[in-house]
Amino acid sequence: MSEETDRLVEQLLEEPPGPQREQMLARFDDDQREKLLPLLAAGDLVWEAAHSAPPLEDDPVAALLGVVPDPNVQLDGKALFRACQASRVKPTALAARLIARGWKVDASDVFRWQTRAAPDVPPALIKAIAEEVRIDSGRLVSRPQQPRTNLLGLTKEVSATQLFRDLVQRFAKVQRISVEMAESALRQRMLATVHRGDMPDAEQMLASLESLVDTLEGGQESDEDA
Repeated sequence: MSEETDRLVEQLLEEPPGPQREQMLARFDDDQREKLLPLLAAGDLVWEAAHSAPPLEDDPVAALLGVVPDPNVQLDGKALFRACQASRVKPTALAARLIARGWKVDASDVFRWQTRAAPDVPPALIKAIAEEVRIDSGRLVSRPQQPRTNLLGLTKEVSATQLFRDLVQRFAKVQRISVEMAESALRQRMLATVHRGDMPDAEQMLASLESLVDTLEGGQESDEDA
């Protein structure tokens, strides 16, 4: 795939089910959509399992889904304060809306996010906040000093391991897709991998990917036994 297609696939895999994702999927041709649908189904399986009971800091699969803090993405308190004012959403109302989505927060959390650094807010929660105050999520984040290039370099290191190559083969088999597509998908998933908000190491990255593949293989076995 081209670099532009890779970027679109990465965005698509990060988008939860809904009209927005369907619009993004329509940008691909029929052959590409046929290959992407199994990947989306796999992502939805894990996303639903993790999103039903956030936060999941102790679940390595949760890091793949944006429900644990990412050291490269931090909620911007000042931007949140301005957005709440512009949308006339009070902290108590915002907290109530987030609770309705399944997040364990309260009004004091919202006040804290608006006044102090909030490295503990995961990307998926930032996205939910942005939707409730009617603003693009990119306008609610700041970028810490830690360069993303470190994560990209570590991703390349992990990709060179035998375990990663084995996981690619297993992922391709369980999703019935090409090895090339499987490798691309796992690389893109790795870019979102963090562990308890810290810079992950190679072992943590591989553990997250292995958990994902184990989950998918377990789901396939259950379907076959049914």
